[in-house]
Amino acid sequence: MTDEASERGIEILVDGFMDNPVLAWVFQDEVTRADGIRGYVEVFRKAYGDHGVLEVEAGGEGAALWAAPGTPPLGGEDAAALVALLQRFNGERTNLVLSTLGAIVAPTEPHWYLNVIAARRGSRSRGIGARLLEPFLERADREGVGIYLESSNPKNLSFYRRYAFENFGEAIVLPDVGPVLQPMWRAPHPPAA
Repeated sequence: MTDEASERGIEILVDGFMDNPVLAWVFQDEVTRADGIRGYVEVFRKAYGDHGVLEVEAGGEGAALWAAPGTPPLGGEDAAALVALLQRFNGERTNLVLSTLGAIVAPTEPHWYLNVIAARRGSRSRGIGARLLEPFLERADREGVGIYLESSNPKNLSFYRRYAFENFGEAIVLPDVGPVLQPMWRAPHPPAA
């Protein structure tokens, strides 16, 4: 992916997540939220390196960031960059945000991880999410691995369930009457005969 395509993907994700309940809880100031979301996506894109895929939908209205099976967990400089980002936007809330997000327990078996997927706010409900998700479902099935994600918006649960995602453990209710983060898992499906 060219730098220009990568930048376009990040811009789409920033726009698509501006009204996301979980990221609005993490980056509470509406004025600086876009910068926080951009920093978040950039930390993970850099951390995934060659193990990551930043996919931009053909029409340029949606994007997704994936980590391939075997991607090392966030650590070292990348983890420090995430902590510094959260401190910059959360101040005294940083420990609360870190401990809450740190409660997420991902599967240990090999899997594709869908970190973020979004359509631009003005382009939702047009099948963009499906066009981004379906090729990775097919790929994961061919590879015989599952797909893991954390749904950060209850409105999206029915979308994921249509594709055979199931709840993976308990939902995480964010403090201060915050939103719900629902981990989800899709087991690999055998190829059609």
